[in-house]
Amino acid sequence: MRRVGIEFRQSYQRRVAEGFIQKYLSGDNILDIGYRGGDPEAVPVTENAIGIDLDYPGYDGVHLPFPDKSQDAVFASHILEHVPEAHPVLVEWDRVLKVGGYLVIFVPHRDLYERRPDLPSLWNADHRRFYTPASLLTEVEAALPVNGFRIRHLADNDWGFDYSVAPAKPPRGCYEIELILQKIERPAYSDYLRLSEAMSSAIRSLDSFFILLIEDFLRKDPAANQRPSIVPNSNNYITPWRVVRERFLNLDLASEEELRRILRPLLESVSVDLGWYTSVNPDLAEHPDPAEHWRSYGYFEGRLPRDFWPVNG
Repeated sequence: MRRVGIEFRQSYQRRVAEGFIQKYLSGDNILDIGYRGGDPEAVPVTENAIGIDLDYPGYDGVHLPFPDKSQDAVFASHILEHVPEAHPVLVEWDRVLKVGGYLVIFVPHRDLYERRPDLPSLWNADHRRFYTPASLLTEVEAALPVNGFRIRHLADNDWGFDYSVAPAKPPRGCYEIELILQKIERPAYSDYLRLSEAMSSAIRSLDSFFILLIEDFLRKDPAANQRPSIVPNSNNYITPWRVVRERFLNLDLASEEELRRILRPLLESVSVDLGWYTSVNPDLAEHPDPAEHWRSYGYFEGRLPRDFWPVNG
């Protein structure tokens, strides 16, 4: 039995027996953030882990004196609820983590430990926020690069918790949320998955303009074999087919076939990155004209014509 931090000590032996330590904390380079946990005699979570506390040289409570992508694991047990701002701390933990490494976070569960909806905590005056699994994930997703991690484990640890104890008395047993993230190499398209509010607003405006343009065109002459006189074009952005289809199939203005006929010429204005398009669509590697495929089929299948489209144009 290692004399690890007070909170993790409650279930340390069980985690060793279950293979938890071996699976997530067996690398050569591990940081144990705030490892003492109120016990000046505590030691880091594993023999080869470096214990980080406020007296560690170069550590200021946020910034870690270690290079980018240098650590196999970052372990933080009952730390995040104490820091003034979670966002910069999570960013820093992610910075030092290697691709493939694990970020292991334990925080007290609001409904097990606090058993009250809002601050202050009755049991630890230094708690800055209460956590549920949803609120913890919200902070993580706001701080870490989109598509830069995968959730490998998320659980409520109520091992030995005594549910008969009233909220006015200190909790007994384990009362924490376990979250384990694995850092991954971000795919090239990842920035497209989370747009800024400004970009989202701009795209919504383009979508609305595009829809109105087609509606106006159809009302004037739905049978004409032509295209709208104005081509909406911002960084070669054209409203996704699913948006157009969902809008118009609920109206009597046009059939899906008519919409495809109208849209096909507009797609000529969109540049297609052939190398990127075939790399993310290997089924088209031998296609004689991948750009033509996108304009005739790929657009309508929801495929993107190039990296980061439409964010970077």
